[in-house]
Amino acid sequence: MAVLPDETPVPGLMTRLSRMDRFGLFLAGFILAYAAASFALEHVLGVIGFAKAPYLNAITYLYALGFIVLGIAFNKVDLGFAMPHPLGALMLAVLFISAVIGISNGNASQYIVGWSLYIVTGVLAFQFFRHPKGIEVTASGTVATLFSPAFLLLVLLFAFLSIFNKDNHYQYVLFEVIAIYAVLLRPRIIEKALGAAIYLCIHLGSNDGFVQVEINRASILAVGAIGFLWLLYRRHLVVLFFVIFAAIGGLLYALSLDDQVVEDLPRNIKEAILLMKGDDIYNHISSYQRVYEGQKVMEDFQAASDTEWLFGKGLGRTVDMTGAADKTPGQHALLGATEVHNVHFLHFAVFHKFGLAGLGLLVVFGAGLIWMFAVDLAGGRMSDATLFFYFYLFYNFVFAFPASNFLIANPLWPAFLGLLCKIRSAPATSPALTEFARPL
Repeated sequence: MAVLPDETPVPGLMTRLSRMDRFGLFLAGFILAYAAASFALEHVLGVIGFAKAPYLNAITYLYALGFIVLGIAFNKVDLGFAMPHPLGALMLAVLFISAVIGISNGNASQYIVGWSLYIVTGVLAFQFFRHPKGIEVTASGTVATLFSPAFLLLVLLFAFLSIFNKDNHYQYVLFEVIAIYAVLLRPRIIEKALGAAIYLCIHLGSNDGFVQVEINRASILAVGAIGFLWLLYRRHLVVLFFVIFAAIGGLLYALSLDDQVVEDLPRNIKEAILLMKGDDIYNHISSYQRVYEGQKVMEDFQAASDTEWLFGKGLGRTVDMTGAADKTPGQHALLGATEVHNVHFLHFAVFHKFGLAGLGLLVVFGAGLIWMFAVDLAGGRMSDATLFFYFYLFYNFVFAFPASNFLIANPLWPAFLGLLCKIRSAPATSPALTEFARPL
């Protein structure tokens, strides 16, 4: 009787998903949820521009919250999850006080609920990835998942499709960091090529049928910040000196350009050069909009109590933008131009809702991130994999300074920070630093 060869059963989808690095799976689901929601809002419901923001925020935060709840249900966290980090506990305390002030001041209830969801989910995401059970979550596992050719092709697809749509169908910061990291640190040529293609697609846009280069000043500053980190990591101190020297030389050259030459440059770069040359900020609507918002925030504090100076005007506080030269934020605001909630500059946005206490927390997060990087670099604990997390955290923090929503309404930032804290708490030889998850 013939003996049939053993047939290895093909694993099902759920089995393959369970083998993935958990943080990589979280990011993959986030990218798909964001893209699906963005496509549906633009092409089915006709919602575009700033008007999409509250709906995209709601969907991505509900996704993050659902992922955390499923993780808890399947026993994927240890007991430390139930004990918040002191900074997390402090954030929740400040949130509670700000919510009480917001309710007592009669602020917009929609935004009180929304920002409460942001912060509570952010603390939970930090705890969830800071306290995984076992070694299922690894820095190298996440990088292996994100930078597999199949995943990079998916990222490239969404970046390419967004060239021909009114809005991006991806989280800009995440895709930008993936592209730059692939070019700088991934070993294979195919990964570097895909990273370069993604970066190119991110900075291309269509206008009246013509494809053109698009870039903003926040992106330039953020790219410069992670380029600085990369040079420090590689110990290219001499190169770093010449890069800084070249940047100063390039700046001086840009300031020497004739105004007619500057006029032909991309809008954001043109505005930056003209402003540095002494042009009046009132002549540049988008730049002045941020200053105007700050003025309106400070006007709101003219009759503020000591408690409000300390803890802000409360969650849900809005500003009247009917007098703004840039009508776009008011036109797309959920409650209309008289009650605009989004304030671009990060320090004004935080101060308006959380006061000096909120600004103090913001400084602690920024200084803490710098300290963590410096300690890991000096102690020889930095690896290519952990540098990916620092890239995202630093890029996002710098990028959000003139665009606060990218930090405040972003569930990925606390998740990245939580996993990085978990990685840093492990011994240098721990699998959390070195082990790769099994491929999908």
